[in-house]
Amino acid sequence: MNTSKNSTPATFVTPNDFVQDAPVAAAQAPAITPVADLIDGVTVTPLVARTDHRGALTELLTTRDGLSEPIVHVYEVEAKAGSIRGWVYHRHQFDRLAYTRGRFRIALFDIRQDSPTFNQLSVLILGKERPGLLRIPPFVVHAVQNLGEDATFTNMPTKAYNPRDPDKCRLPIDDPRIPFSFRD
Repeated sequence: MNTSKNSTPATFVTPNDFVQDAPVAAAQAPAITPVADLIDGVTVTPLVARTDHRGALTELLTTRDGLSEPIVHVYEVEAKAGSIRGWVYHRHQFDRLAYTRGRFRIALFDIRQDSPTFNQLSVLILGKERPGLLRIPPFVVHAVQNLGEDATFTNMPTKAYNPRDPDKCRLPIDDPRIPFSFRD
């Protein structure tokens, strides 16, 4: 069959030629071991890959289950092997970080004086072996270390980034007031 731009196919493909996908049974999410001392307001949702002979599809975030927070900004972060990003917190937005590739250590520290977990530290390992969506409230300080080879993760914060007024506050990664070291 001639496929040049000016050729006309002998027959046309119509919507009726396609077969609708069959319903997919709800996948059972692997249980993420509860974090003994998870900071108040932080959640970890297991992510499930649906695989077949072509590869895999993983839903990172959906409104199907009644999500009340908007999906307004989505970006992918490349993390070089051994790299560390942090310490940061946001004043207004929740970070929603999806880890499905690589192996990441995420440290969280609660600086909200009115929180029941004020000054508490939580550390998680997420990635290919433990895929999960981590939801981090405002004023919870966090940092991410890539424990393996170059990898990526996705952030879907609840507010769009405004370059004229960034909602991001930083401290050096070795600040002694945070009781955690990525160098240990």
